[in-house]
Amino acid sequence: MRKVLLFLVVLLAGCGGNAQLAAPPQATPTSTSDKLAPGEFQARWWTWASQPTNTNPVSDTSGRFCMRDQPVEVWLLAGALENGPVERQCRVPAGKPLLAPVVNLASDVAGCETFMKSAQGEVLLDGSTQALTRVSATPFTYEARAGNPFGAQAGRINSVGCGLYAWITPPASGEHELVIRGSADGKEVDVKYKLIVGAD
Repeated sequence: MRKVLLFLVVLLAGCGGNAQLAAPPQATPTSTSDKLAPGEFQARWWTWASQPTNTNPVSDTSGRFCMRDQPVEVWLLAGALENGPVERQCRVPAGKPLLAPVVNLASDVAGCETFMKSAQGEVLLDGSTQALTRVSATPFTYEARAGNPFGAQAGRINSVGCGLYAWITPPASGEHELVIRGSADGKEVDVKYKLIVGAD
């Protein structure tokens, strides 16, 4: 089965490349009244991330495609396909919770078990550390579109997903900085978002 791996890492201004990452967090409940279960939010995220390359929010390096095909329940944020820092600006509707994968993988049970042994990271919103959900191997089904950057065949795909995710309550209207720092399997990528919440 094709393995799809995305890493999100952001270095805050003033932090060097040797900044220490948080240890892998403990697992949190799989679902609450205001959150989707891991199989549900992974299905939404991978469907959103599997759009055609030329308008894909993961391969996008500016944020101009961040609003494309967002689901109803949550506002999704993306990692990066290439190594190196990426900075994006994204307009977010008011009242939307955010879902940000720190590191995540679509593979199989064995691949997820290996991947999660080294997965670590943190998410900061305006400098405040956000809680992470540690997702072990979970089956889910997503929709891939033709020309997606992962080389997946178009159509419904059954997969097993895992990773570290931040589910963030709706930010107040105005400008925010979202920083994500993470690593797994010896690789790192940098991403930083300027979020403009409540914009038309």
